[in-house]
Amino acid sequence: MSGLTDSLKWELKRNPLLAGLEPSDFDRLLSAATPSVHQNRSRLCSEGDPGGSLFMILSGRVKVSKVAPNGKDSILAFMGPGEVLGEMTLIDGSPRSASVEALETTRVLEVQRRDFLPLLERNPTTAVWIIELLCKRLRSTSEMVEAASLQGAAPRLALTLLRLAETHGKKEGKKTIIDLPLSQSALGAHAGLLRESVNRQMKVWEEDEIIGREDGRIVILQADVLKVIADDLD
Repeated sequence: MSGLTDSLKWELKRNPLLAGLEPSDFDRLLSAATPSVHQNRSRLCSEGDPGGSLFMILSGRVKVSKVAPNGKDSILAFMGPGEVLGEMTLIDGSPRSASVEALETTRVLEVQRRDFLPLLERNPTTAVWIIELLCKRLRSTSEMVEAASLQGAAPRLALTLLRLAETHGKKEGKKTIIDLPLSQSALGAHAGLLRESVNRQMKVWEEDEIIGREDGRIVILQADVLKVIADDLD
């Protein structure tokens, strides 16, 4: 096993996707996997591309987006180290259902369907974990659709910020820094709002010291206030 593979093994051994694998299967999978590095704004894959493989993020950040019916990009998720994407096409071999773009220099490990499916047959724990992951993603998507149909701009944006703080937040005392390079356009695409609406609402919250900015990152100063706003259905 090469030095690079040894390094990848050390980084991946705690990932739930691989935790249930026998050591021999784990080594066999890593030997067959392909590591790659993607620079900022480069695409790992595009919606509609041939599928059949899964990406495991070793370092860096990516955004997952899909073209909405109106022709605009809708950002489905932001993902970072330790997370996996492409589990649907890994299972059924279908084309990519979304595009994935690096937000910074990002290292990934690509696992092919032909190498992974035999392992699932021998490792039911891993199969159960993938089912749980798919259910979690489906539930999250359903909640996003529900929020878009039931909530006004402020509650929707508040809910989006709280979710980003939960998945990509760094606690520093009473504040939480969302560790993502988010433009207002990207935030709007994720919340399903126009950039102008995001800009207007963010200014109000900054003036009220509900949120702030540090080194280009959004800082949540009063999460309890955002929770009240997020619960305010129209």
